[in-house]
Amino acid sequence: MSEQKIKILIAEDDPFLSKIMGNRLREEGYFIEIAVDGQETLEKIESNGYTLVMLDLVMPVKTGFEVLQEVKEKGNKIPILVFTNLAQEDDRREVIELGAKGYYVKSDIAMDELVATVKNFVGT
Repeated sequence: MSEQKIKILIAEDDPFLSKIMGNRLREEGYFIEIAVDGQETLEKIESNGYTLVMLDLVMPVKTGFEVLQEVKEKGNKIPILVFTNLAQEDDRREVIELGAKGYYVKSDIAMDELVATVKNFVGT
């Protein structure tokens, strides 16, 4: 997989979590970038050609919900997987309606499962 250049954007404002997720996915050969707020996430999505975005819902400046809404309004078809601590069914339903391809509660998913989810999604 070292020849692959699958680019993943991790949109996560918790520096500890984004570092752990990023390092683990880099070990798998993915190119990882981090965005720490919703506005930065939107700017990076506009300019960087990612294979996948891993999006938190609770972030500063713009929430993940706002990011999903703006991506949808612009017609951008980038696949987005939501990784959040919000576990309410209404939140899950809303993000899927806004175009997210998956919804995962951080506290319910182990790092190996997260990696397997990403691999399955990007086809590696």
